[in-house]
Amino acid sequence: MGGERLAAQGSDCVVRSEDLSVMGLTEVIGKLPAVFRALATLQREVGRRRPDAAVLIDFPDFHSVLSRGLRKRGIPLIYYVPPAVWAWRPGRARVIAERARRILTLFSFETEIYRRFGADAVWTGHPIVEDVHDGLAAGPGPLPAKSRPRLALLPGSRRAEVRRCWPPLREAAAQLARRRGVEAFVVRAPGLTEDLYPGAEEAGVRILTSGIHALLASADLALVASGTATLEAALCGAPMVVVYRASKTNYAIGRRLVRVPWISPVNILAREEVVPELLQDDLTQERLRREAEDLLDSHERRERMRRGYDRVARELGPPGASARAAEAVIETLGGAGRAPARTARR
Repeated sequence: MGGERLAAQGSDCVVRSEDLSVMGLTEVIGKLPAVFRALATLQREVGRRRPDAAVLIDFPDFHSVLSRGLRKRGIPLIYYVPPAVWAWRPGRARVIAERARRILTLFSFETEIYRRFGADAVWTGHPIVEDVHDGLAAGPGPLPAKSRPRLALLPGSRRAEVRRCWPPLREAAAQLARRRGVEAFVVRAPGLTEDLYPGAEEAGVRILTSGIHALLASADLALVASGTATLEAALCGAPMVVVYRASKTNYAIGRRLVRVPWISPVNILAREEVVPELLQDDLTQERLRREAEDLLDSHERRERMRRGYDRVARELGPPGASARAAEAVIETLGGAGRAPARTARR
């Protein structure tokens, strides 16, 4: 199972991961037929091909079901990007530790959690570090020369996220253009279409399909949907306001289950509120505008935010996470059972 980029590397993807990409209970219910078809397809191919191991990347609930069938067939399991047991449903840590031949974690503190249950856990660092490094090295891409304060809009990578977050971001951008003369850009995530960004031209927002890291590095402010994009913004040094809006059902369930006080990875890794978060009913164009103008006016706030980004960068590790993860997988297949020679260090 994989996406376009994995297929481009020669992987025989019998299930397309983007066909199953959803968030929240209500979205999952609509995808259940596709989920069951994907599980059946993968189990059938496992029986036919008899792989030496299965690398289960993220997607925890799907892989929880898949892993049971894989274990019955005696397929060794390697978990990469294991579930965030420190945020919710901590009981999963013991189950995963029992099932996995090896666990590869993005964050150093996760390694200790799984090791407490006897797992062979290795910290490889976060691949986003190298993505940002390569993106910045690629240059400005389609960005014009900067002539005014620059605003970056990142409303999410999934259709449901964009539909909920785009309208207040668009209206806030239009207000900031009138009041502060900012030039605004929205980055369209791969696989999404321009019709998800209605009114962009009228609001003076230019749609980009690449150059996200150059945009963030040059932005005076970014409005970012919570997720990996907040880490990219932090690594690029962009002052940001984090936004998110889920369905009422999903949000109510999430607030009962999640054990951390923040939603953005930046605040979670820094263990304090480094960036402001506007969620659900608080995500309005007026609240966004006020937060944005306060950040634009306060050099002290922006500098304090960037000091928090430095702590986040240390938690993400050095570049080369993907190579270290691949090395750990190869080593597991060889049965060496020891940590990779180039495991990330603090």
